[in-house]
Parts: sequence; structure tokens; C-alpha cells
Amino acid sequence: MPGNSNTHTGTTPVARWSFNEGAGAEVSETNSGTTAAITSVAIETKDKPNSSLQWRDGVQNSCLLFDGYSTSIETTLDSVGDTNDQLSVEAWVAPRSHGSHGTDRLEAVVSQHALWNDQGFEFGLGPHGSCSFRVGLGSNTAEASTASGCVPTYEWSHIVGVFDGDDSSVSVFVNGTKVASNDLSESEPISYADVSLLIGKSNKPTEKAHQTNTAGGVFDVGMFNGLIDELALYEDALTKDQIASHYEEIRSQHDGDLPKAGVKEIGLDPSLYSDDHHRPEYHLIAPGHWMNEPHAPLYYDGQYHLFYQHNPKGPYWGNIHWGHWVSDDLVHWRHLPVALSPGPTDLDPDGIWSGNATYNEDGDPVLFYTAGNMANTPDQVVATATPADPTDSELVEWEKTNEVTIEKPRRVGLRENDFRDPYVWREDGRWLCLVGAGVRGGGGTALVYESKTLEEWQFKGHLFQIGHDKYPELGTVWELPILLSLGEDSDGDEKHVFIISPVGAGADVEVYYWLGEWDADDYRFVPDNEEPQRIDYGDFGFTGPSAMRDPETGRCILFTIAQDQRRPQDHFDAGWAHNGGLPLELYLTDDDQLGIDPIEELTSLRQTELLDVSDQTLRSANEELIGVAGDTLEILLEIDSDGASRYGIELRKSPDGEERTLIYYDEEREHIYVHREENSSNVDVRSGLAKRSSLVHSGEFELDGETLRLRLFLDKSMVECYVQSRKSVTTRVYPTRPDATGLALWADGGVTVEAMQVWELEGIGL
Repeated sequence: MPGNSNTHTGTTPVARWSFNEGAGAEVSETNSGTTAAITSVAIETKDKPNSSLQWRDGVQNSCLLFDGYSTSIETTLDSVGDTNDQLSVEAWVAPRSHGSHGTDRLEAVVSQHALWNDQGFEFGLGPHGSCSFRVGLGSNTAEASTASGCVPTYEWSHIVGVFDGDDSSVSVFVNGTKVASNDLSESEPISYADVSLLIGKSNKPTEKAHQTNTAGGVFDVGMFNGLIDELALYEDALTKDQIASHYEEIRSQHDGDLPKAGVKEIGLDPSLYSDDHHRPEYHLIAPGHWMNEPHAPLYYDGQYHLFYQHNPKGPYWGNIHWGHWVSDDLVHWRHLPVALSPGPTDLDPDGIWSGNATYNEDGDPVLFYTAGNMANTPDQVVATATPADPTDSELVEWEKTNEVTIEKPRRVGLRENDFRDPYVWREDGRWLCLVGAGVRGGGGTALVYESKTLEEWQFKGHLFQIGHDKYPELGTVWELPILLSLGEDSDGDEKHVFIISPVGAGADVEVYYWLGEWDADDYRFVPDNEEPQRIDYGDFGFTGPSAMRDPETGRCILFTIAQDQRRPQDHFDAGWAHNGGLPLELYLTDDDQLGIDPIEELTSLRQTELLDVSDQTLRSANEELIGVAGDTLEILLEIDSDGASRYGIELRKSPDGEERTLIYYDEEREHIYVHREENSSNVDVRSGLAKRSSLVHSGEFELDGETLRLRLFLDKSMVECYVQSRKSVTTRVYPTRPDATGLALWADGGVTVEAMQVWELEGIGL
């Protein structure tokens, strides 16, 4: 590294970043006055106005909140020589989350490291809150690492890394105490690297990060997620007394208590996305970063709870925790702290994956989830968690039992590492559980288990299997199995719906179902018809099913994930990925088919009624629609053919029609269609969507002479279309033009608009 000779002695740092700016997009190194720019997506945003960086109160004055995937600082370190016998790095940190196993890259607090040349240094956090200090000696890299959990989330910790070439040791101190040390075989000086000094990010080569990253080469691993304050470098080996003194000095400024750094102070802030043109306002959504399927719905002490797959480190897949919402009405939800996190010594070091909820004999909730551990084969088991305080109606804190509840049965011909997504219910004094799996060399399956105690489970076989060769769209594994009673049909027989989400080779990743009978004595499901049916005709827009029988109303409620179908780069730029679909009620129709309707409580979101017309021609109805516009709407439309063979509605339409999405029914083909080819005038947006989902959705639907009834929900980028309460089409649109908010009816001939109502809907505050 270019720089001055080593002349500094004593305990004065050669470089310090105090983060006392409190605002702006630059930080200053105290000794030299050199400023460096802060890099973050918050500074130059897309799809929303630019926002400011997140400055917070620190242990002294202000500090900076690093978002975990884009915030970093790049600068130079000219105050040290090419080599040095001693180096200490000191910082105060309050992490918001930790990474899981699977990478050797640190979530760097500070990095001036050229691993490929064994040069420089890096100091930061490893998987599950370990703390590591790495020093390049030219011929090798020396390292000291603490145990996992040494640096907890949501509280301040004082961390110090010390390299003492004279003493041939590398050490790590946390909160004034030495917690890790490594004695070196011989005395060697640190060899500084000719690379930039990075704060909040590892400077391991980007290319290597992209090779190991699962998110399409856009996101770098090795980013710090949380607060950093009072970062300092010393060309000395700080002693344990000096380190303890530094720690106590800060504590004494706060009367022995460190400032709070809890969820209220550093949790993900949804207000950062409040002006995003595409982020839904009345759909379930995480406070930020990545979410996937909602699951484990339950009702307890007057409130509904729902959990979801969540990565608090960034808007990309991986590092899965359980996020948590609570609601009084299934519509207006509130964010609660993360309910379950992977633990280094728990059953789940590599993720808390999907599951379900039930109640024990005392009526207290029990969460069943898929625990991931890539070091094992099989790498998935079913585990459980219970409330830390069952008297807390919000169920904020959960305790994992850390004992295997259900494991994959042996010698029954199952795929090795496909055993997940427990679905649990109580029936006739026993608990039953389905687990999604796959048959080796065949298709998917749902395994049945029974228990009298919720602790000891017996394998009862396969709930239902079907020919994989005949229905290859059902893939090789059935995830998220659900079995619900819909009540009696017109013949007085009890009907159940069995729901799956197929994955694996050949799978059409949608939600499939069968209606049929549940044989509780033989633990088998017998479908009325072999051929699987789809609830939704969108393409990868309605997936990840979970369900509950609402104990308050007796209804069967279905939740789904609405994939946003965007590129990883779009997720990076936006800071969030995906949202939930609207909660749906499932029921038997009068003709013994599956009925679906958005739950009736959603009508509480209706604000201003923008239109209410009936018995209109196409022309007169469109005249009434002039000036009716919006991107958070509910639309009820009843329309009859008067000679037209295709008829429907244009949504998110610009005045000149350059941008629009067309939904229509084709009487001749007996299909419902959604055309998105013109949803955006941006070619990159359209091509990005086309790579992840078809731009034209369609599905078979017989009207049988009925008036076409559509119920449509627009929520920024979300479009949900419900047809005759029998099928849905869920999709995404990303108009570029701000005036693409208009509506117009469309037909290739004469139609009668029997009725049309339009409401503006309010957001739910997530």
C-alpha cells in the first residue's frame, strides 16, 4: 500500500471515523479530514424519489445504519506504511441480522484485504454473530474467530481485533473481554494490500462474490447489516487494559447503560418505500428486503397471526427467517419483530423454512417449521417452537424446542433432501401432519403422520400419489401440502380440498388442487377426478399456498405469495422483493365445485366510490369512465355480449394507449385472457418480465350463458382478476408513465354493461 513510514506510537488512532456527520452522503476521517462518499441505493433510487441515508443516534453522537446489501464506504489509508508489526481495529456495532452458514466471507466492518495475496486485513462478523479478525502476512493469513453468537443482534457491542507481530498473536475482544486468540508459529509483520479500504463491505473480488451468490450476480455477500460507530485503526497492539478502558469510557457516558439499538431504532423501515410507484399498499408485504410465502396462520386471543419467509439482510433469496404480522381483522396488519431466526447450534443453522401452526392440549399455539442444516443428509427436518409467554396476545417472542419433531422416513424410496413444509391440524383427539416430499425416480407426494402428544409422530404413508409421466407439470416434489374440509356437498358427503405447489424437473410452479374425500381411517385422500386443477391462471404470480380454518368464522382462508417477477437488479434498486396475495375464502359452490372469493373484510378498504353505472352500452360506459383513474382500485364489472365475441377492460392505461393491460373473455375459445405486452413502454421492463413469466396469461373458463362477472384489484404493480368466483388471474404490471392510471372497457363488438362499480382503496399501513 502506498503511504508514509510508520512513525506513530501510543494509543492515538492513525485513522478514525466517528460518523458524527448525522446527515448527508459523506463521512470524514478525523485525523486527515479526508472525506469519502457513502454508496447506497438510497442516494439514487428508481421508481421513487431519492431518499436520505439512515443516520441514527450512536454510542457517541450519531452513527450510520448500513442496509446489509448496498451501503458501503470506499476510501484510502495513506497513514500507514507497507508493513507493520502491530495493528488494532476497534469499532462499536449493533447488527440488525447475521448471515447463515455457507460462506467464508465476513460481514465486514472494515476491510483492506487482498486474500488472494495474503495481504491486508479484514475485521467483521461471521455466520451467526461470530467475530473475526484476519491479517495478511504475505505468506499466509492469520485469523482469530470467536464462537457464534458472540455479537448479538439489536444491541451495541464493542469489538476490537488485535494483531501483535512481536507477540506472534491475533486476538478478538468483545465488550472489553478477550474472547478469541490465535498464537502464530512465528513472528511476521502485517503486509498491507494495495487495495481500497472499505467500510461495511468486504473487498474480496466481486467476481468471486458473484460466483457464490444465489441472487443472479447482483448482490455482494460480505456486507454489514446494522449500525457502525467510532471505527478506529491503531498501529499498536492495544492491551487488554486499554481495551477495557475504552469500553468502560463509553459506558460511563451513558451511566453504565448503552443506548438502545432495538427494533424501533434499527429495524427495517417501511417508510423508506412509501413513494415507490410499484410497491403495493393494501397487500401483505414485509417492512423491506426479501419475503416469500406467508405461512402458519393462526388465531389466538382475539388476533390473527401470520408468518412469512424473510431475509432481513437484503432483497434476495437466502438467510431465511420467519417474519411476523398480526391483525384484528385479516386486512389491517402490523409488523412484529422477526419471530424465528436460524441458530448456529440449533437444528436450523441454514434457515427457518416454511411450516404451519396448531394448538396444544392447553390451547397454546405451536409452530411447526422446516429446519435446514446443509451439513446433514437429509438436510431438512421438522422442528417446533412455542410462545415464550402464552399470555402475550401478540406472541412476540418464540422459543425453539431444538429437538427433531419429525424426520424423513427411511427405506420408503423418497428423494434424499426433499422433506419439508409441515401442515398440521387436530382431528378426533389426535394431531395429523402432512409433509411435502418426492418419490425417488418419480413424482411428488405428501406424507401423513399422526400423533397423540405433538411430540411422538408415526408415519402413516402417502396421502395421495398420481402418475408423474401422465402429469409432468406436477414436478418431482410437492411443496406446501394443504388438506381442508369444505363441508358437505349436495349429496351430503363431506368434501376436502387437497392443495400443493409442485417444484422440480418439469414442474409448473403454480397452485394445484383436487376435490375429494379424506379417508381418516386409512390416512388417504381419494380425489373425485384424477386431473389436477389450477386456482389461478397467472404465470408464477400466485404461488406458495398456506391456509387455516378460521376458528372465529369457520371459513377456510387461503394465503399466497405474489411473486413480483422482477430481475435481481430491480430488487437491488428497489430494496424489496415480493408481497402476499389477498386472503381468499375457499368454499363449495352450489354445483359442488371450488369457489374462491377475496374475504369479505376487504370491503372495509373502500374509500371514495369513483363510479357506479348500470345498463350501459360500451360507448356510454366509457364516457362515464372519463376521468376515473387510479392505481389502488377495486372494480366490479358485469358485462354481456351483444354481438361481441371478446370483451373486457383495459387497466393502467395511459391517455394515448401507449401503456395498458388488457383483460378480456373470449367466447369462442372459452378462455379468460390477460395481455401484458404493453404494460410498460420500457423495453427492459417488458423483456425482464418475459424472461420470468409469460406476457399473455390465459385459462379455460366456460360461462355457460352467464353474464361475465369480474372482480378486479389494482394495487400499484399488482393486478388480481377473479372470474365468476371460480378462477383468478394474478399478475404484475410495471407502467413507466405516471399517467398510466386510466380505465376503459373494450370489446370487438356490441356489449351491455350490466353493472360497473369502482372504488379507491386505502392502504393498510405496512
